[in-house]
Amino acid sequence: MSEDNSTVDQTVDNEVGEKPTKKSSKNKIILVVVIGVLALIAVVTLWVGSAINAAVGVSNEFIDNIQASNSSSAYDLFSSEAKKTVTTDEFDGIVSQIGPILNTTEKVIGKEINGETGTSASAKVTYEIDGTDGETYNIIVNLTKEDGDWKVLNFDSKLK
Repeated sequence: MSEDNSTVDQTVDNEVGEKPTKKSSKNKIILVVVIGVLALIAVVTLWVGSAINAAVGVSNEFIDNIQASNSSSAYDLFSSEAKKTVTTDEFDGIVSQIGPILNTTEKVIGKEINGETGTSASAKVTYEIDGTDGETYNIIVNLTKEDGDWKVLNFDSKLK
């Protein structure tokens, strides 16, 4: 009789808790998919953040050079397209006019990056600067990716 009891005990042990349910398998698959999607979002966020930080760095350097009335260093940050539009002498005249007015602390109030298949990446950085003339200016710097580097395409100044 004792042999029969051990067989029954083994059968009960094998049936209890050892077979995974269909629900737990689906939950594991859902968990793996959710983790994969979150990882993809994190990678894309880091990539975009890195790209925008590089563009903002060039834009900041451009603004700093204008504020320091260093037109030649600012001009060096222009894209080839921008250099076709304005000469170094023309740009030097612009910087000599606006540099002293914008020679205060700038604040980045907006940044965007765009990239479409078949076109160069572009970025826009918007600053707010309290001018030495008592006015507040919004400066918009548009950038483009040229030969792997961010370059200034153009910039605009508007009273706030």
